[in-house]
Amino acid sequence: MLIEEEKMHLVGNNVIIRNFEEKDFDSFYRLVKNKSNHDLSGMEYSTDINEAKEIFSRYMKIKGSYCIALKPNSLMVGIIELNERGVTGGLERTRELGFIIEEKYRRQGLASEAVDLMINYSFNELELTELWAAAEKSNVAPQKLLVKHNFKYIYEVKQEFTFFGGEDNVIKYYLLKQ
Repeated sequence: MLIEEEKMHLVGNNVIIRNFEEKDFDSFYRLVKNKSNHDLSGMEYSTDINEAKEIFSRYMKIKGSYCIALKPNSLMVGIIELNERGVTGGLERTRELGFIIEEKYRRQGLASEAVDLMINYSFNELELTELWAAAEKSNVAPQKLLVKHNFKYIYEVKQEFTFFGGEDNVIKYYLLKQ
């Protein structure tokens, strides 16, 4: 039985995965106004604070989109998502995992811990059978993190983004429930 997602609250040693809160906007804005985040992950990019507020408002409403926060103070340091891949043809028990950590908090194991929490939640609570993930070909760090968490390389694909314009070379990975 697939469990419906409710209020998110996963607690690790150093991070909490939770729903977005209004207090997270400043951290969110730092993520979206950093052009390299867009280039490395395809995240929305805007230096306009009003546009960033609209983007943030959408993130607060997106089912499967969560805040990665530091455990001691609940400060938002990143985003992690479990996006639906479809609801028919066996895809209802699969999701695509995505994540990004604010630049000054990278290389501290926070993304790895958040991904581990989300993998456990996905397979044990949501009863998913498969997770997918993608990373920009030029962005090696998330590729290494996915492999560390037993994701398997599938293929490389050129992906066009009509909303943002342009295209990216994306490496796709998957993880089956053990």
